[in-house]
Amino acid sequence: MQFWQRSETEPLRLVQAIGSRHKGGAQRFTMRLAKAMEDDGVQHGFIVKRSGWTEEQMRKTRVKLHSLPFGGALDLMTPVKYPRILKEARANLVLTHLERATKRTPRGPWIHVARLGGYYALEDYARCDYLIGNTPGCLDYFRSGGWRDDRIFYIPNFVPELELGVKKARRSDYGTPEDAPLIVWTGRMEHEKGPDFVIRALADVPGAYLWMVGTGRFEAEVRTLATELRLNDRIRFLGWQDNVHPFLAAADVFVCASRFEVFGNVVLEGWSHRLPVVAVRSPGPEHLIRHGETGLLVPNEDPVAMAAAFRSVLGDSDFAARLAAAGKKEAMTTYAEATIMAQYRALFDELLARGRVGKRVAA
Repeated sequence: MQFWQRSETEPLRLVQAIGSRHKGGAQRFTMRLAKAMEDDGVQHGFIVKRSGWTEEQMRKTRVKLHSLPFGGALDLMTPVKYPRILKEARANLVLTHLERATKRTPRGPWIHVARLGGYYALEDYARCDYLIGNTPGCLDYFRSGGWRDDRIFYIPNFVPELELGVKKARRSDYGTPEDAPLIVWTGRMEHEKGPDFVIRALADVPGAYLWMVGTGRFEAEVRTLATELRLNDRIRFLGWQDNVHPFLAAADVFVCASRFEVFGNVVLEGWSHRLPVVAVRSPGPEHLIRHGETGLLVPNEDPVAMAAAFRSVLGDSDFAARLAAAGKKEAMTTYAEATIMAQYRALFDELLARGRVGKRVAA
């Protein structure tokens, strides 16, 4: 593997780091980005938190991997080994994800860039040279914290097509009739992700089945609600799945029900499977979806409106097909892997030409 060669100066030597052991959308996309950069010709190392889900999944790829404890005050290993890894890699750019790895990144001759997919506490990112946000709203948030426009950049997320050639999950394996309308929800089973919205909406969509792919602290309450509404015969709780694509491939409609979503990787995933997408109005889905063209947006805290949206696509196959085709086109153009990687290439070239920043945040 060759370094990503720049024509004018030295090649990019990139190291990425994430200090989270949890599993979720942010961690899944970080791994997706690492693999895309490796495939794109970036020789780099990737540092993960030891003994977590992210390390387990990254071990399945070709990316050169290091693991560190990324612990608290008693962690004496990370401060010693982290800079050693960067020096041995001769890193000239470090890209960090989430606050733990960002805060523990040592100073050095490398440029430090953090990628944020949410409105995290900016004091945790104050030592960075530059920030990347995945929505225009993130950049507005950075500005509100004193970051200048020449230090912040917008690059959205993507879904690689290589994930899409998957075999459909068999409905019969999950007690679902082949001819039943099937709605799929994926995510952490947390209040903010709105799984209860979807269950309440399902009550007004006769005959439809719901697959819920995910688990979390809110699951007991969600199961109780399904029982109270007598919907258990039409809901399947499938737990966490490392690969959600077989379940999306089997669906008729995809729903993003988050009460608040900064971006919404799941919208791209639904589009990529040529599914009509129904989403709750929130910053991310509102940025991604053109209502009535590439999907349907419904008001927050309104399961009646969500049910009406489900019925509109399930009851009109031509309308559903138009939404699905437009969403697929959006995913494979604006949010295609090649498109987004070109933006990262251009940004990294620019940042290597600029170098480190002395004063990061405006006074």
